[in-house]
Amino acid sequence: MPVVEETKHLEVDAPLPPLKKGLLRLYSNRFCVFSQRTRLVLAAKSANYEIINIHLKKKPTWYASKNPNGTTPCLEKDEDIVWDSTITCEYGNDIFAENPLWPTDPLAKAKDRMLIDFFNSKIFPNFMKLTFYPVEGKEEFYQQEYEKNVGKLQENLVERGTTFFGGSQPGMVDYIMWPWFERWVLLDDTFPKDNFPTILTWRKNMIAAPAVKEAAIPDDIHLEYFNNFKQNLFQYDY
Repeated sequence: MPVVEETKHLEVDAPLPPLKKGLLRLYSNRFCVFSQRTRLVLAAKSANYEIINIHLKKKPTWYASKNPNGTTPCLEKDEDIVWDSTITCEYGNDIFAENPLWPTDPLAKAKDRMLIDFFNSKIFPNFMKLTFYPVEGKEEFYQQEYEKNVGKLQENLVERGTTFFGGSQPGMVDYIMWPWFERWVLLDDTFPKDNFPTILTWRKNMIAAPAVKEAAIPDDIHLEYFNNFKQNLFQYDY
């Protein structure tokens, strides 16, 4: 297994686990969509690394020395540290040569970056408004926005004419977007999934991808965590 070791979610008084020379460490949270991006990339690269999980509501006192923003993900190797999900994904892709996740063509790479920007600004924020952070009285608005923009994403994949956004195999775009589509189980019955057959097929293919399997959380655990979250119960270890 590429993941050498994974801890439970460390809390305030937990000691800092000693670094292992030459081994990449990922500070993560099992239910953080941004951390999952990095786990997916590292899995796709067949990287050897360890995971130190962080309780985001009761962070260890030492964690601010690793990431002053207090967020996950954060990567550390031999005391060199990078954070932010997009940056850690880029870093992971760069330091492990196997299976490059960006296209080699500059224009194709630029188009992938533009699609990620679209996803980050138009799709995942609306998903969060439909699930974890609903706004009373604006449910219909956010659902319409989400449906409209998932439709545009679907059109993009149809235009590409490929199994994945990255081509015949998942690429950086697929892994950056996937955590929110893994969580489609959280959308209620008013969301018309059948209106997006190309996305459903892509989702089925992603579920079968080895990196996705390695970083996956089962649907029932997603639902249990989500129900606890709505009650302000932040349980991360299941």
